[in-house]
Amino acid sequence: MHHAGGSHSTFRPWLPHFPDDWEIRLVVAPGRPKAATHPAERRLTVISDALADRLAAEEHGPYALFGHSMGGLVAFAAALETQRRGGPPPVWVGVSGHPGPFFSITRSNPPLYGLSPDGLRTALMDLGGLPDRVLRDPLLWERVRPLVSADLEAAETWEPAGSPAPVLRRPLSAFCGEKDPVADERDALHWARHTTDFLGVRSFPGGHFYFLDDPEPLVGRIVDDIRSVLPSPASRG
Repeated sequence: MHHAGGSHSTFRPWLPHFPDDWEIRLVVAPGRPKAATHPAERRLTVISDALADRLAAEEHGPYALFGHSMGGLVAFAAALETQRRGGPPPVWVGVSGHPGPFFSITRSNPPLYGLSPDGLRTALMDLGGLPDRVLRDPLLWERVRPLVSADLEAAETWEPAGSPAPVLRRPLSAFCGEKDPVADERDALHWARHTTDFLGVRSFPGGHFYFLDDPEPLVGRIVDDIRSVLPSPASRG
């Protein structure tokens, strides 16, 4: 699941690095070219519930969920909703580039989605919240700005429902760039309180998009974490 303002194409270079017998599905949020018949959604719960619906409607074996930034919240929220319904849960959830529910990616600053167009662009440049090529090209930025604003509102206004907040009863790993101003290793540790089985923080050199130049190290760690929690062939039999 992709970041705010992004699309499934971010993950296409990852595909050759997964095991050949794994089926990889790239989730597309509303408003992207592949889902352009639906406007961008400003409520993250609508996106995560739709994913939970899809998971419940299909027959499948063990599955895992991974998302980056906004996509991390979508993955976590969809897993929580599946758990609430009593449906088949994921064997593992991976969350990358996000400091966790109840923590703003802007820290003490006002929410990004409420900023002016120029203010939003400047803030995202400072945070490394979108690739530079998008932010520095005026025409490209103007084209994606409404989508970015809607995605950010969805991500920045979501909180787990209920008091106390529900805890995911599945293994969860957190991923981050060492120099990510949005969620470094200290921030990523917040995820430990939201799962009964926290596998730890996996930190990599780089910023918010630490995986763009070479996704292989991240994908390798994702595969290792998923394999560590898969049931053995004997127990599956």
